[in-house]
Amino acid sequence: MLALQQSQSSALFLYIYDSVESQATGMAGHWWLHESLKKLQKDYQVRFGASLIIKEGEALEVLQKIIKKYQIHQVIWNRLYSPKTIKRDTLVKKILQEQGTKVETFNGHLLNEPWEVQNNSGQYFKVFTPYWRKAFEVYQSKKEKIIKLNSLNVFKHQEKLTWNFLPGKKWYKKFSQYWIPGEKAANQKLIQYLKNDIDVYKDARDRPDLDLTSKLSPHLRFGEISPRTIVLNILKSKKLTTSVLTYLSEIGWREFSYSLLYYSKDLASVPINQKFQNFPWRKSEKDLDLWKKGQTGIPLVDAAMKQIYKKGWMHNRLRMVVGSFLVKNLLLNWTLGEQYFQETLLDYDEASNAAGWQWIAGCGADASPYFRVFNPILQSERFDPEAKFILQYLPQLQALQKPSSIFQPYLQEQEFQSLLKQKLYYAPIVDLKDSRNRALEAYQKIK
Repeated sequence: MLALQQSQSSALFLYIYDSVESQATGMAGHWWLHESLKKLQKDYQVRFGASLIIKEGEALEVLQKIIKKYQIHQVIWNRLYSPKTIKRDTLVKKILQEQGTKVETFNGHLLNEPWEVQNNSGQYFKVFTPYWRKAFEVYQSKKEKIIKLNSLNVFKHQEKLTWNFLPGKKWYKKFSQYWIPGEKAANQKLIQYLKNDIDVYKDARDRPDLDLTSKLSPHLRFGEISPRTIVLNILKSKKLTTSVLTYLSEIGWREFSYSLLYYSKDLASVPINQKFQNFPWRKSEKDLDLWKKGQTGIPLVDAAMKQIYKKGWMHNRLRMVVGSFLVKNLLLNWTLGEQYFQETLLDYDEASNAAGWQWIAGCGADASPYFRVFNPILQSERFDPEAKFILQYLPQLQALQKPSSIFQPYLQEQEFQSLLKQKLYYAPIVDLKDSRNRALEAYQKIK
């Protein structure tokens, strides 16, 4: 947020941590938020000679105090799109304007505003492919370019700079081994990815064992890089090959998710397909807990769940696999997975995460059909053929030697009993075939 002082034509940088922001950021995300703000505060000190002000409290109350204290005449911020943020920002803008403060808001978060992309009937799209075709046309028609802010007159403030957004649980400490938050790291990551890996994205993106995705998602989530910066750099430096277009479509999925967020009542809890309101979900705290801990007895699922706990991130193909397992094989409500991902993902995004879970559950816009149940064994064979990913997180399965045995350790009776006896691994909590049939029977009840 930028506050402008009329008498001196000077600016003040302000970040407000309020109840809305707190609810939209899980435990893992609070580590990234903390580190990102530290970097931003330092950057502003170097570039402008004045630190970013970081305040905790309700947005309107904090703003009113700052405006009065520093005689601010104009406030600027970038728009957000969830029902809660829209409600908050609309109220703040209305009251500040009534009190004589000029307010301007901008789009710094998306390629297009949700209302800029509509179908021929003037409605929002519920199918991704035609949405992205139209959205990309709308974006390209804008002919945007990057303008860097080289100088800005910033006045010094007298605010305390002590704050701490780190979660109480210390499990986040290992994240620094794998991630560097901040704008500089985001831009470097983009440059390296465009140079080295984007041209194989289409074939490599589904392979967790190859680790060839850009990992820009946490940076996007916390505004350290914008989708416009990413797309402009791609269009400037790359030919629109199949791989490049496939990567751009992932930016498109994020845009599509924000359109759904904007037009939905509550994307994280209310299914777009209303018939799923009556779905006969099971309730099992035990199964949910085993899924979270990576103790389901299905190696690909367990390895993926250990990845999220260790790195605060999970490969997208695996998000679909573990999601399908939770929703269809365990028959547990998709909102439970959405909530767990909120707490454990560094890149948790209230639009993309909720839209992804609705897609997995078959209840969202352009969703995967409910009868599509990801088979973790077949997914292992296709996308982790040498079991390299699984063994990275479940090294105790190395004793099984062959990938085919590692994918289904319970079929190797002697070796599996040894693993169980030593408490090195677990028996499957469901039969994949039987649980799939159970899910299809449940679906028939609402069909």
